[in-house]
Parts: sequence; structure tokens; C-alpha cells
Amino acid sequence: MALAYTVTLLADHKGVTLPKAVGDEYVVDALIDVTSIVATGSIIPASALGLSSVHCVSITGCDNANAVLPLVEISATGAYESATSFALMFTALDGTNASLSNDANGGSVRVRVWGNL
Repeated sequence: MALAYTVTLLADHKGVTLPKAVGDEYVVDALIDVTSIVATGSIIPASALGLSSVHCVSITGCDNANAVLPLVEISATGAYESATSFALMFTALDGTNASLSNDANGGSVRVRVWGNL
């Protein structure tokens, strides 16, 4: 199954959508519209956000019209998918609490991502 998503960088209070320096890192806000959920997770590359690496990802909101809960996948050691990407996983809120792996619509997920250019 093909991975399907769209990333929209969100403007800050000055209208800037590019990553901006915060201390030694850069931060960017984005809206990710996941149109097809896959079992391995929707893998979002840092390059889709204007970054070369990913250090931290925080979900800051989601469109839950499809009764699914998005989560940022991490390993047992706290690592993301890789140093240059992260994966969004989706859990069904239908009473089964199962991880979704079918071709369902994940909806929109707002994230804040820290990394380097």
C-alpha cells in the first residue's frame, strides 16, 4: 500500500512558514493530512518540513472525526523512525483500541518538530 499524506507548514504570528532557530535547533509547525494509513505507520521525512534531521516531535492537535488517535511512534529506547524521519501510528477508538493498518483516513495531525536545517 502506498503511503499517502500531505504536509502544510503553518505560519507563525509573523506569517513565516520556514523553520526558525530556537536555541541550537530549529522548530517548525506543520499540519499533516494522512489520507492512507499503513501498518508500518505514516513515515514523515524531515525534508518535508524543511529540516535535515528530527530531534523532537510533539502532536499539538488532531482532527478526530474518524475516531482514531494519532501517536508518534518511538522505540523502546525512545528513538524515532530514524534521525531523519518519524512515524505517525493510529489507534482505533472503537472499543478495540487496535492499531490501524487498513486504508482508512487518519485525518489531520498538527505537529511541532525540532531539528536541524
